[in-house]
Amino acid sequence: MVRIIAWSVAEAVAFVLCAEFCWFVFSHCFEVCPWDGLPLIIVLYPLPIAVAAVRKHKAILDVIWTNFWFGWTVIGWFLIMIWAFKSDVEAVAE
Repeated sequence: MVRIIAWSVAEAVAFVLCAEFCWFVFSHCFEVCPWDGLPLIIVLYPLPIAVAAVRKHKAILDVIWTNFWFGWTVIGWFLIMIWAFKSDVEAVAE
């Protein structure tokens, strides 16, 4: 039980730090020059898909389609990223 709580806290902290870093880089790029931020958007847009794929999420196709349709909205992107970090992953043989 303690391991699950610790893992959940670690995931939450990692998500918040990642989101803060992404927001800092995103806002910095658009303050300097609006068009210089375009490559950053192209890299960040599929990030929830990459997280779900690396974590072997059970609903990877749903994450992909949801990101395709709603990932362009900031709120949708953050919700999909939270979903990708959820613990609905394949069991790892220990």
